[in-house]
Amino acid sequence: MSKKVFILVFALIFAVSTMLTGCGTKPASNDAAKPEEPKVLKITYTGTPQPHEKEYIINTFMKNFETKYNAIVEVDFVTQEDGIKKTRSEQESQNIVTDIIFADTANMAPYVNGGWMEDISEVVDNSGSTITNMFDASIKKDGKRYFVPISFDVYITIANKQALKYLPAGLTEDSVVNGLTWEQYAAWANAIAAGEGVGKTMMPANMTGSQLLYPIGGLGMAYGAGFPEFNAEGFKKSMGIIAEMAKGNAFYPEQAQYTAPTDPLKSGAVWLTFAHMGPVGVAYNASPNDYVIGAAPKGENGAGSTAGAWAYGIQKGTKNRELAETFIQYAIDPQTNYELCSEFGGLLSPIKEVGDMLGAGDVIMRAGSKMLETTKVSGVPATLYTDWNAVKLLYGDLFEKILKEKAVPDDTYFADLQGKLEALKK
Repeated sequence: MSKKVFILVFALIFAVSTMLTGCGTKPASNDAAKPEEPKVLKITYTGTPQPHEKEYIINTFMKNFETKYNAIVEVDFVTQEDGIKKTRSEQESQNIVTDIIFADTANMAPYVNGGWMEDISEVVDNSGSTITNMFDASIKKDGKRYFVPISFDVYITIANKQALKYLPAGLTEDSVVNGLTWEQYAAWANAIAAGEGVGKTMMPANMTGSQLLYPIGGLGMAYGAGFPEFNAEGFKKSMGIIAEMAKGNAFYPEQAQYTAPTDPLKSGAVWLTFAHMGPVGVAYNASPNDYVIGAAPKGENGAGSTAGAWAYGIQKGTKNRELAETFIQYAIDPQTNYELCSEFGGLLSPIKEVGDMLGAGDVIMRAGSKMLETTKVSGVPATLYTDWNAVKLLYGDLFEKILKEKAVPDDTYFADLQGKLEALKK
């Protein structure tokens, strides 16, 4: 082979080798599929959940949504008052930061009447879940749905079994389960105090975020009063029950520190209360063998209870409408909702399919559901008043007066309260 031919062959071999090597080391295409970045959903959660509720909301309820839908959920826990202020500010500035609002029916009026929420009728209708219409007066307006409830409550009786030995003659544990009369309830409370040397019956008497008007409202309804209403003869008569317990020093001395009976029940400081299902359920579930769960006590007009709901809605102008709608459907999925209501102590679900899932172990939810069949239940008509907290404080003033004087006030006092109530109407 001549020198010229050798050089030519070598050059061809080098060129082919370079081409092959180049093919093998070609950089990866920039067009390769990348994982989709998770979208961020921002939720304003109004109210003051108990520590175990907040933990469940963050670590389970929201985390499961994040995992299932490749999302990041940011929750801002604020007071009910601050939630209203925050949403109003976003709407007025048109700087919409929050996608989802969580509010209760007692504080829902500003959101609905202010036009701050999206119509979610179609989202709920297409979810496959059957939602109660009990709270339509608060969550709907002009045929449009602005919130969907995920839980609600009625008021039930809970008693420590140690108190059973003080039941008035002729009464048994079954009597408590089926519902005492309010007169029997008061006599029992007084007997407990006399036997133990200290009051162990509780009303949620703290005036900060007061819940006192709800059990007192249920007591009044049992004697034929409306809710809220001070001047009805039945309401005045019902206050004699509180006066009787005050005379017997039946009330837990530290009750003014609490808006819920959970901790005093768990510690054993309180043995008897008529209270919100959720806090009652938390105490019961911590030690079910220690308690008896009963229906609401009865008056001349049967049993009475208020009922409020917690609900989710989508803020008008959200930048994440599709993800927000997905969240609403997630929140009202029957299995998801059953787990939430259970974790919150046994709240009632507003979803029919969840009611169909209840079993023998769902003691609190079943007790509440059973009560709905026989109890006069009132919603929370906060939308009719300019300041629902001011309405609450009227009940607080009345309760404190009865405790101090150990007697029912005269008609003039009730007329004055009714006047103040009327002045708060819109």
